[in-house]
Amino acid sequence: MSKPAERYAQLLDQIIRPFDLTHDFGRKRAYEAAIEYARQQLVEDPHCNDFLKAAAQRLGFAAISFDTLESRVKLPKNAWLDVWISDEDDEVALTGTREGIQYLIDLLSQLRDAGDPEQHIHLDRAVLPMTENSANLVLFKEEETWFTGAAADGLQDSFPEREIDPKSIYAIQFIHYPPDDLPISAHRLYRVLKVAPDDGFSSSIKEFEGGENRYYRFTFVADNDDKFTYSFHLDDPAVNYFTHREILKLAMRSV
Repeated sequence: MSKPAERYAQLLDQIIRPFDLTHDFGRKRAYEAAIEYARQQLVEDPHCNDFLKAAAQRLGFAAISFDTLESRVKLPKNAWLDVWISDEDDEVALTGTREGIQYLIDLLSQLRDAGDPEQHIHLDRAVLPMTENSANLVLFKEEETWFTGAAADGLQDSFPEREIDPKSIYAIQFIHYPPDDLPISAHRLYRVLKVAPDDGFSSSIKEFEGGENRYYRFTFVADNDDKFTYSFHLDDPAVNYFTHREILKLAMRSV
């Protein structure tokens, strides 16, 4: 092992130590922490991408590189952008100068044409063109299936069967946009009150092309504080399931 590789292996050990790597959620958070460290501390390091590759291999994700899209677009003079997030009205306002808006257009054009599916754009507070009071802005490009939660034709069989006892599920989370008829939000955790096998006659169901015996009915409290019962497939990648133990571990790490 070369000296840079040895150094980065030690760095990675320190970065991922606080995370539980026994489940996907913990590994994802650890990988995000490694990427954030590289972005903050290693961008100028010639071995930065080697560190990112090592982190990806160790945690089981596709590697990204900091041959960044941002570096391909020249920042024009007088370019300013500001992102403001309202705490009350659930609104986001993006404001920019003429030059700042053109810079954003050029960045988005680069993102649109990027061949690497892992490419994305970071625009950080107080780093030009963002103002000191702006929120951070991250831009991604995804296929339509990311928004619909449906797998592309012919790919459904590639999703492995989750090893989880339905009776142990304590909370659920929706990675993509949830069903339109449910007053719930993506990425939020919802406490599960009851889990039961689906009887095959449910009209409230999120369809997924998998084994029919893997559908279960979940009762939970939605955003409007009403109880809802809905059927989900245990292997649907658009839905995350958490046990009580996993939730406790997440809570302990946030203290």
